[in-house]
Amino acid sequence: MLDSINLTSKFWLERQRVIREQMIPYQWDIINDFKAVTIAVTNTGGDSDALDNDKSYVVENFLIAAGKKQGKRGGMVFQDSDAYKWLEAVAYTLECCPDPQLQANADKLVDIIADAQEDDGYLNTYFQVNEPDRKYQSLYMSHELYCAGHFIEAAVAYYQATHNQKVLTIATRLADNIDAHFGPEDGKIHGGDGHEEIELALLRLYELTHEERYLKLSQYFLLVRGQDPDYFEAMKRRDVELGRKSVIPGIEIMQDIFNNAYFQSDLPVYEQKDAKGHAVRVVYLCTALALGAALTGDEKLKAAAHNYWQSIVQRRMYITGAIGSTCHGEAFTADYDLPNDSMYGETCASVGLTFFAHNMLRLEEKGEYADVMELALYNTVLAGMSLDGKSYFYVNPLEVRPEYSQLNPGLKHVLTRRAGWFACACCPPNLARMVMSLGHYVYHCKDETIFADLFVANTANFKFGERELTLEQSTDYPWDSTMTFKVTRDNGKGGAVKLALHLPQWCPHFALYHNGKLVSESDKLGAVKCEQGYLYLPEGIKEGDVFELKLKMNAVLMESNPLIAADYNKQAVQRGPIVYCAEACDNGKELQELHLGAEGDLQGHFEPELLDGVYVITAHGARRVNDFAQGALYRPASTRKFAEQEIRLIPYYAWCNREEGEMRVWLNPKP
Repeated sequence: MLDSINLTSKFWLERQRVIREQMIPYQWDIINDFKAVTIAVTNTGGDSDALDNDKSYVVENFLIAAGKKQGKRGGMVFQDSDAYKWLEAVAYTLECCPDPQLQANADKLVDIIADAQEDDGYLNTYFQVNEPDRKYQSLYMSHELYCAGHFIEAAVAYYQATHNQKVLTIATRLADNIDAHFGPEDGKIHGGDGHEEIELALLRLYELTHEERYLKLSQYFLLVRGQDPDYFEAMKRRDVELGRKSVIPGIEIMQDIFNNAYFQSDLPVYEQKDAKGHAVRVVYLCTALALGAALTGDEKLKAAAHNYWQSIVQRRMYITGAIGSTCHGEAFTADYDLPNDSMYGETCASVGLTFFAHNMLRLEEKGEYADVMELALYNTVLAGMSLDGKSYFYVNPLEVRPEYSQLNPGLKHVLTRRAGWFACACCPPNLARMVMSLGHYVYHCKDETIFADLFVANTANFKFGERELTLEQSTDYPWDSTMTFKVTRDNGKGGAVKLALHLPQWCPHFALYHNGKLVSESDKLGAVKCEQGYLYLPEGIKEGDVFELKLKMNAVLMESNPLIAADYNKQAVQRGPIVYCAEACDNGKELQELHLGAEGDLQGHFEPELLDGVYVITAHGARRVNDFAQGALYRPASTRKFAEQEIRLIPYYAWCNREEGEMRVWLNPKP
């Protein structure tokens, strides 16, 4: 099994450095309200006027709940989770980069959270301070178990990184409180939370503590969802009868959009065939299904995870790994409904998709999971933050025009500049914890085989019983497509350990060398087995072994399934896992007039000074000449005129780091 890993990738170390040096301290200042910042409001629903636009309240809420400060608890009902995700990002940061001051700040936060926790283990500042008589009674939108889950996940990571016993004690007391209130037994609540998260968190706590109650409770939450279609509706009706207000200002308790499908509770998980409702909820549920199946061997959970995977990846996912087609409920809609300008594509949703893909790999070794994992990571996840780590996207569109976002209410959610913070600030700390934990996603192990899932330069130590070895991966991926794996240490004890290498779906040809000798290539596999997107080396590895994998990485023109109306007769450019886009600052305005040339005309080069170093692609294309008469909107169809134009494309994740302007991923084909 993987024992430890140290990333050496220039690409990812730069992202982690920015998060470590800029983003985490910046977010610490914001959650403590040390820094004045204009808080953007996303179209998440509710009354934005009811929220302050210059204060987060996050840590202050815990101090009020602990009796250390007087006042009314502020911010969103789920505001506690911002602190928890920040703590989890710190945990992964301390794993790779010990920092006494950062750890001291995190320990201070843990102490504040401990002081806020009630004697019975309950922990949620909104209901402790604002509505203590409403605990566990408005679960359709209370986010109580969602927040609890994020704390438990953070606690597990922080304990593993620092051995802080207090944080684990808070987590187990909180989990025990939930176990005392929820379950199939008489007198308990027979249902779960409107926002999935606790299911996954309990599994992580079980993996750490081996406490069977947490595994059983997670399974209960997974299986009870959808068994009673009236469960959330009954809670809503009771709140209305009692004259209670919505926990999110401006949202009506009985609002139609928040129906059973939105909460994935219209059917039991075994019967779900489509990804429906709130996208983040869906992929958090899916992650728990996959991990639960991996830990228990439950074939029904595995089948449910498969159903969701096929629905998302085969019919409801964008080319960048973004998911969620509409701002109304931040939700999935119908198969192939993937608009580019009004889409949502929440950063959190792609973070959750990465979690889902990673845990599907724990179920079975299929390269398609690694393909989607790196697609989401290198595109939508990274697009969620600026290169300096100080501003963020909540929504990740594939097409923008600033004047439309400013003047069209239907596009108000589509920002054309990253914001410093959000009233609903789930995405920035979620992105931080994802990128800082990347080392946990590079490999997975099964049956004495090391599976290299991501190409990220690193040095990793593995233990299989008595067998201990160190594997060094060297690469300049994603810009270069040569990967070298060297076994630098091996104690030689125990049985054979084998190596399997991910073969990406985008790769048309590969060549594999062992100690300098060609042993396998696309049309001549030799003794190497290629199965489900992995190359299985036939012999056990040993100290001194060097394996070099060379992949053909060309810039290619991509097209969509013609059932995706928004992309019909359009083309995009992709190189390896990186999807490209055109910006007005490189190509002029009116990007809809641009036409790409032939695939063979695509040229690329690396520009180290541009956008922290990116591989730029140029296309010998054309621009349609607008020869309409002044003031004419329409005319009989006529022969179109074109002027040659070189089209300059940059990686999608790096857009909007220079100046505000138009951006497009899908362009017209060669005229």
